[in-house]
Amino acid sequence: MSGYKLRSDETKILTCTQARRCGDDREQACVELTLTNRNLIYVWQIRKMFGKGAEHEDVYPLSRLKVLDGVVQAKYAEKNDLAVLDLFFATDEVSFVFETGDKYSSRKLVAQWLDALSQVTTGLPSSQAAELRKTIPSVEMLAGAIKGTLDVFAKTFTGKTMDSQENTEEQVTVKCIGCRAPISGRSGMTIQCRYCDTTQTLK
Repeated sequence: MSGYKLRSDETKILTCTQARRCGDDREQACVELTLTNRNLIYVWQIRKMFGKGAEHEDVYPLSRLKVLDGVVQAKYAEKNDLAVLDLFFATDEVSFVFETGDKYSSRKLVAQWLDALSQVTTGLPSSQAAELRKTIPSVEMLAGAIKGTLDVFAKTFTGKTMDSQENTEEQVTVKCIGCRAPISGRSGMTIQCRYCDTTQTLK
């Protein structure tokens, strides 16, 4: 956003270099998409064989972004497995596709922009962004999928799932042979007493 000058009451909120305006010529390349508390600024340039072309700026005032029943008119759509942000202004509509390489990181970016646009224009987070995030696999979901795959292998070779194998090791509580303090753990584990540092195997 080298050419754009922020006003004294304007601050940057969000910036992305992986967004491209839908409908542009193939020669047009995104430099940066920036959201401030007042405007959406799209900086682009014409691709050249050698060197960089001059930068151009298209400014979309947020005051012209439609808000109906307290909901900003910014929508999520999908195109070729990539997330698209549709924005409905008073006189026109503009869309940006987020080219991140995969659909989940693309959705995550659109959800972030939906939230930011909603917060700036209405002061509330976007309910559509919350729904969109539910479609993005979390670490817990991925861990569950991995565990399911491991269970299949474990059952194939041992006849038992990972959980049933873990449960065969009984939880026990014994007294330390050194100081008689209680020690807990799985049967067969070697544990050092935290009180007297005596090491023993739980049985």
